[in-house]
Amino acid sequence: MNEVIELLKQIEEHTKPDNSAVWVAAISSASALIGAGIGAALLYRGTARQTEATSEIEEKKLKVNIVTTERLRWLQELRVKSSEFYANHDMNYSLLKRAVAEDDLPKYQEKSDEVSMTIMIQSHQIILLLNPNKKHQKEMREACSDSLAFFLQCTNQMNNGNYNFDDKSYSDIKTKYFNALTEIGIETWRKIKLLD
Repeated sequence: MNEVIELLKQIEEHTKPDNSAVWVAAISSASALIGAGIGAALLYRGTARQTEATSEIEEKKLKVNIVTTERLRWLQELRVKSSEFYANHDMNYSLLKRAVAEDDLPKYQEKSDEVSMTIMIQSHQIILLLNPNKKHQKEMREACSDSLAFFLQCTNQMNNGNYNFDDKSYSDIKTKYFNALTEIGIETWRKIKLLD
């Protein structure tokens, strides 16, 4: 029986709680919590960066879309107004070249004033669409002003009974205007393609 008691004493000696297991468990738990915290922080940081990058990309896409849409709208408006402007100019030029009988003068003057008013409004609308600091837009503004000055000169000639107008000057002004408009269109499309 002594042997059994001796064996139980040895078992008791070896199974005494020394708190080392508690420390191992505490350290393991703390390590797991810290690891989980670091993992969560890294995941949050990565998600935040991805969300920020996605937001920046979407903002850039939106800006590009708005800029592209506005450039196209501006170019189309400029083309339409230019077409109307020169259609009225051509009609006015044709009216100026016609000799008018004395009896038809009031009716002629009324029609001429109406067309001239329309041309002036269109001219101002076009000029307001153009930036004088840009080469081709400046050329277009100048051609628009030259065209109005040319018609004023033609009107003065007509009032003096001279219906021989300088068709070449009119053609040159018109060519300068539409060449500048073409260059503006090319530049606008280039900017759209480059998303500049």
